[in-house]
Amino acid sequence: MAHVRKVTHPPRRDGSVKTSWRATWLGQDGKRQSRNFARKKDADAHLSEVNAGRIGGSASMTMLDLADQHIRYFDGLVKAGKRAAVTRDAYQMIRERMATGDPAFARRRLNDLRAVDCQNFLDDLFARTGSSDQAVRSRRALVTWCRFGMRKGWLNANPAQPCVVEREAAARDGEPSFEIPDKTTLADLLKAAAEGDHAVRDTAVVRLLMFGGFRISELLGAADDAAVIRPQGMTLKVREKLDRHYKTLDPLKTAKSRRDVPLGQAAALAVRAWRLSRGPARAFTHQDGKYQTRRVSGRLFPDPRTGAGVWGYNEFVNDCWLPLMRRAGLVQTLPDSKGKNRPVQAFGPHMLRHVAVSLWLAQKPRPSIKKVQELVGHATLQMTMDLYGHLWTDEDEDAAIAQASERLIG
Repeated sequence: MAHVRKVTHPPRRDGSVKTSWRATWLGQDGKRQSRNFARKKDADAHLSEVNAGRIGGSASMTMLDLADQHIRYFDGLVKAGKRAAVTRDAYQMIRERMATGDPAFARRRLNDLRAVDCQNFLDDLFARTGSSDQAVRSRRALVTWCRFGMRKGWLNANPAQPCVVEREAAARDGEPSFEIPDKTTLADLLKAAAEGDHAVRDTAVVRLLMFGGFRISELLGAADDAAVIRPQGMTLKVREKLDRHYKTLDPLKTAKSRRDVPLGQAAALAVRAWRLSRGPARAFTHQDGKYQTRRVSGRLFPDPRTGAGVWGYNEFVNDCWLPLMRRAGLVQTLPDSKGKNRPVQAFGPHMLRHVAVSLWLAQKPRPSIKKVQELVGHATLQMTMDLYGHLWTDEDEDAAIAQASERLIG
């Protein structure tokens, strides 16, 4: 049973004798565990926490062992087609970061793991990298690993759960985190799309991005039959996305991302012209992110090299976006840190998603914030407000409110 006793250690070379207090208890795995403390009250406090189930676990496993066990388990889920490979690789990356960045924490035994240890690891990670996003992702991994350890009987509690990572504000002093290109620049982009060697395709791409607000992964992952042409426009049904790294067609991240986005007649005509130029969409065999091989319908924008399959993000940038930006005069050649000249774009294709929202909000009457959330596929209303709240300003409305309030008294 659990107990605390005084221990006298063998004499040192100088003749002095050290004493300590040893707390002994049965671990989660049924094996006897012990730890020495300089003071009896520290040993009693530790034993009280163990008995209350707040700490404790395997004396033989370390945090690194726990991470490896979970990744091995998760890899089995990936091979069974139940989880995505990209998630497993993210866990592996965090595991490597822990092993190389904080080896002392990686070697810490589970029976000695406390919330303060996990918090210190996250704080040190943020101090080393300066990235709150890395710290947030690492906290999620720690919570998942410890929860897995509890299920396996290697941990009594989840010490990572109470840890906190303070996120950096997306924008400071109320300023937006991005600047929308002016209408002249956007007009130049549309003009450049109609002037290249692939004018029909590029025009369809730009119009869908600029007026539909799609993520690039959603556009490249869209099936051909997801674009439904109507008499006065069209609808693009967002049902899949393309993983940038693995070039796999995967489910959308959240239920809110699944949506039907309406577009105008010009976009519909551009898509119709692209289909006529491209020819019939060819179905193909595809292995998705869960290692499931299936027959899928042809994509709206297939790989231009083969006329079928998926068009990868890097290939999209090199084949379509970068030449398009050059024709519009929106690319500068600047030396990098090694002195080699590199093309620098004025903005990336994701900017057109922000452009679409700004164009929706410039309408009279403008759509509600809830409608904008539905159209862009944000998981929460707060996310939409954090990104686009600064676009809700209306100078005419503000002036009318100010004048009306003065008339109430005058």
